[in-house]
Amino acid sequence: MTTTIVGPRPDAAGRDRKLGYVVPYSLQLAATVTIVALLLLTIKLHAIMTWQLVDSDDIMRLQEVRDWLGGQSWFDVGQHRVDPPIGLSMHWSRLVDVPLAAVILLLRPFVGETAAELSACVAVPLITFAVIALTVAALTRRLLGTDRLALLGIVFCIADLGALSVASPMRIDHHGWQAACGLAMALMLIGPRTVRRVTIAGLCAALWMHVSLEGIVFTAGCGAWLGLRWVFASRAERAMLPAYLGGATVGSLLLFLIAHGGALFDRTACDAVSPVHMTIFAVATVAVGLGVWLAPRHWLARGALLGIAAIACGAIYKLWAPQCGGGAFAALTPLDYRLWYVDVAEGRPLWTLSADYAILWLAFPIVSLIAAVIGLRTASRDRRGAALDYVVLLAIATAIGVVLTRASALSNILAVPGMLMALAALLRRAARVTPMPLRVVASACLVLLALPLTPALIAAVLHPSLDLRTPRDRMLRTVNLQCSALANVAHLDAVPPSLIMTTLVGAEPTLLATRHSVVGAAYHRNVAAMDDTIRFFISDDATARAILQRHHVRYVAICPGDRSASAWTIEAPHGLAARLPTGNAPAWLRPVTVPGLRYMRVYSVIG
Repeated sequence: MTTTIVGPRPDAAGRDRKLGYVVPYSLQLAATVTIVALLLLTIKLHAIMTWQLVDSDDIMRLQEVRDWLGGQSWFDVGQHRVDPPIGLSMHWSRLVDVPLAAVILLLRPFVGETAAELSACVAVPLITFAVIALTVAALTRRLLGTDRLALLGIVFCIADLGALSVASPMRIDHHGWQAACGLAMALMLIGPRTVRRVTIAGLCAALWMHVSLEGIVFTAGCGAWLGLRWVFASRAERAMLPAYLGGATVGSLLLFLIAHGGALFDRTACDAVSPVHMTIFAVATVAVGLGVWLAPRHWLARGALLGIAAIACGAIYKLWAPQCGGGAFAALTPLDYRLWYVDVAEGRPLWTLSADYAILWLAFPIVSLIAAVIGLRTASRDRRGAALDYVVLLAIATAIGVVLTRASALSNILAVPGMLMALAALLRRAARVTPMPLRVVASACLVLLALPLTPALIAAVLHPSLDLRTPRDRMLRTVNLQCSALANVAHLDAVPPSLIMTTLVGAEPTLLATRHSVVGAAYHRNVAAMDDTIRFFISDDATARAILQRHHVRYVAICPGDRSASAWTIEAPHGLAARLPTGNAPAWLRPVTVPGLRYMRVYSVIG
C-alpha cells in the first residue's frame, strides 16, 4: 500500500525515524474528502433546508427524474407538459438521471418521496465533488510525487469556482459529471501512457459526449495532442491515438444503444451524439490505425496522414450535417437570440462579458498555466513528460473556456495541480526561513495566496465593480427569489391543472412544483413556443391575446423582478411584462387570488 509519512522524512523502510509509524495515504484521502464534504454541506445548509436548487436546469433535471420514475420511458426524455400537445424534445441524456433515481428509489420506502428527493439532491453532487477532488489529488500526486500536496489539492477544490459551480449540494445538473469526465481523461493521458489508460480516456470521452456533446471539443483537443506526440515520437506513441479513438468510438456506440436502443439511427442531431458523430469517430480510428500500420518514418509523412484523416472527417460532417454548421443554437429566431440567449452568460464567449466576469473565470487558469510552464522548465527529467502533457491539456481547457464560459469550470478545476506546482517550489524556499514561527507564517501566507479564488479576489480589489442596480432593483430581486421559490409556486396547485403562460424563468419552477403545463421553456429545441412566450410579453394586447387563444392558455402568471420580464420590460416598456407585475392588465385578463401564494400575479384568461 502506498503510504504518506507524518513528521520528518522517512527512512528506506518507510518508517518515521523518531515516531516509528505510518499513516496510510488512502486513509488520509478518505479523511480529507470527508472533512471537505462536511464543510461544503455546512456552507450549503440554508439552500438545502429551503429547497433552493441552483438554477433552472437543476429544476428541470429533477423533473426529468420524476417523469422517469413516474412511468415515462427510459428512451423518452421529452417534456410533454411544455407546449402540449406538441411537447418539448430535450437533448439531455438519461444517463445522468441514474444516480439521482437510484438514491430516490433506495430511500423512498424509508423517508418518503420528498425527503428522498432532497437526499438525492444533496448526496449525488457530493459524490460528484468527491470524484472531482480525488481526481485532482491523483493528478497532483502524479505531477509532484508528493502526498501532502495531493491532499491539499482536495482542500483547494472547496475554494475553486469551477468545482463549487458544478458539484455542490442542490447542483444536480450534468455539468459536474462533465467536469469529472474531463478530469478523468486528463488523469489517463498525463504521464507515461499505456494502451489501457489511453483506451479508458477514450471511454471517458464517450461518456462525456453522451452527457453533453460539448465534450467533443476537449475530446478533439486531446486527440490532437496524442497525434502530435505520434508525429514527433512515433515509436513510443504509435498505438496511443488509435487506442484513444477506438475507445471513444466503441464507447459512443454502446452508450448510444443504451440511451436510445434501436431508435434515432436515422436522425442527425446537432446537440447530441448521433450517427454522424459516431461515423466520424470510426473513420478517424480506421484512418489513424492505417497510418500507424504503414509506419512512415518521416515526421512530415506522419503529419500528412493525420491531416488527411482530419480533412476526411471534416468533409463527412459537412456533407452529412450541413445544418449543424452554425451550432446547436442556429435554429433560434433573431428574437429568441436577442431576448433570451444573449442573456445566458454561461453560453457566451468570455470576451463578450464584463471584465469582472471574465476575470472571475479566467484569472486562476491563466495564473496556473503560467506557473505550470515555469514548473515545466524546472521539472526533473522523469516528470518533465507529465508536466508537458499537463501544460498542453490545461491550455486546451482554458482556450475552450474562453470561447464557452460554462466550460471554464473544467479549466478552473484542472488548474489546481498547476498552482500546487508553483506552491511546492515556494514552500521549499519558505522552509529555509528562520525562526520557525516566521517560517510557519510565511508558509501559511503562500498557501492562502495560492488558493483558486485568490487571483480573482485580488483583481476585484484592484478593479472593484460598481453595483449599478437601484434600491428598487435590489428589492425586486429579493421579492422574485421569494416569489419563485418552489414552496411558494406550489400554491398554484390550488387552481385546476391548466396550461399557464409564464416567463422563461418561471417555467421550470411551475413544472416541478405544480401539476400545470407551460407554453414555453428556456431550451433551444423549444423555438416556436419560446418565440410565442416572448412575443406575448412584449407585443401589443391584440397580438398577446391571439397567442393565448392559439395555445388555449387558461392562466397567466408572473413574478415581480423576474429576470426574463426585466429584460423584456426594457425591450417593450408598455408590454405585458412591464404591466402585469403592477396589476395593470387588459380587460381579457382577470386577477385571481390564490390562497397562500405570495407576490406572484396570477390572471385567468377571459374569452
